[in-house]
Amino acid sequence: MRKLTYYVGTTLDGFIAGPDGQFDFFPFEGDFAAALRAEYPETVPAHGRGPLDLDGVPNKRFDTVLMGRATYEPGLAVGVTSPYPHLKQYVFSRTLARPDPAVEVVATDPVAFVRGLKKQDGEGIWLCGGANLAGQLLEEIDELIIKRHPVVIGSGTPLFDAPFRPDSFRLTDSRVFNTGATITTYTKETDIPVLIRPTGEADLDRVTAVTVDEPVGWIPADRYLEELKEGMYRPEWTWIAEQDGRVVARALWWGRATSEHPVALDCLYVDPSVADRSALGARLISAGLRAFAEQGAPKLPLYNLTLPNGWREDPATVAAADWRRDAALAAGLTDVVERLRLEWTPDAGLPASSGRLTFTEGTDEEFLDVFRRIAVGSLDGETRRNLALMGPEATAQEEVDFYLGCPGERSWWRLARTPDGEVAGLALPSATPYSRNVGYLGVVPELRGQGYVDDVLAEITRVQVEAGAELITATTDTDNAPMAAAFARAGYRTAQTRLIWSAPEQGPAS
Repeated sequence: MRKLTYYVGTTLDGFIAGPDGQFDFFPFEGDFAAALRAEYPETVPAHGRGPLDLDGVPNKRFDTVLMGRATYEPGLAVGVTSPYPHLKQYVFSRTLARPDPAVEVVATDPVAFVRGLKKQDGEGIWLCGGANLAGQLLEEIDELIIKRHPVVIGSGTPLFDAPFRPDSFRLTDSRVFNTGATITTYTKETDIPVLIRPTGEADLDRVTAVTVDEPVGWIPADRYLEELKEGMYRPEWTWIAEQDGRVVARALWWGRATSEHPVALDCLYVDPSVADRSALGARLISAGLRAFAEQGAPKLPLYNLTLPNGWREDPATVAAADWRRDAALAAGLTDVVERLRLEWTPDAGLPASSGRLTFTEGTDEEFLDVFRRIAVGSLDGETRRNLALMGPEATAQEEVDFYLGCPGERSWWRLARTPDGEVAGLALPSATPYSRNVGYLGVVPELRGQGYVDDVLAEITRVQVEAGAELITATTDTDNAPMAAAFARAGYRTAQTRLIWSAPEQGPAS
């Protein structure tokens, strides 16, 4: 079922317009205006979209708008007959003649009409106003999104014009902006149960029909289907939440084609119609993790959320990350690290090497020993956690096992040596299912601070380029500033940011 949302601005004393319908006292500025443009671009009328750089911006939540005559007529009086041409427009009036082919005038019962709309396929339905129409549709309103401005006007048009009839809504989100304005979301309670389960082959069309309209990384249908064939996505690793026969949440876990168990949660989505998205997301993650543990997974899969550069400056991206973070934490994925995803392409040029190091093959024992030495004093978050829990020997063995399991070849691994033959570090070119990458590089503690990391990274890059790589990827923690700086010097650019949540490792029994 589609959702009816009353999205409207009010004063502190609860009026949506002045006594004569005026609303020019509502400020539209600062971080509040930025949030509205980012999250609700379709609610800006056509004549305002150009000045706000919204021309061509796709709809985010709604594809339909409902207006009472009093809401529609101010625009009509100045010649605006189709205020929202990017939406399906309905005006409710028993006397108004149809003023524009793009606007449908509804003279029948609003409640019956909206109930019919909800049963049709489509996105959310925006109730724009006014008070009388909102009062008639109160029983059908599923969500209130109230933009409350720091203004008092004393009298005017109220939020609802309806007989006295208390109706309860639950607070699901509230944000305060620097302008003093707030956006508060309330949702009508529902007692329709939610079923959470893994999918089967019969669910494929429903799984791939889900689209994510938030500015975070997600898995589109074509990629899912392609990697489903390769065994990197599987029906039993794909979980959904259903309510009243509709998919309201989806979690896609990913693993290598040879994996017995999933490695990471790649995409989490909960429909905006859900009252508490983080709570349902947590239930979905928890159900999957329990099943994987019962199936013998030696390590619970992490949750990897991909975000654009500068994501903290975009209110819509922050909001999308926040509810996912809350879901991950509530599901027990309480260890978090932020990583940069880096890319090298030929236009950056090969990084220069000082020629101080030579690179040689080595035995498994030699590599294990150098992994152990490099782990001590590492700034990498995961390495530091593993050291605290398992000690250097087990940490080194886990690193070796991980890279042996990657698509890269063991024969690519090299020891970095100084001119006198002393081991300076490791150079491990590797690969993912998608590209060549910088698998692992490090310098032993006693030789750090001498620029050897640049030589090691230059060698890895050279090896990958000579193998024909047009793209080399890498990751490093945002907290590991020296490593991030080394990548920048070598011509690697930051392509994305990743937030990674994982379950805390259990230390050895005392």
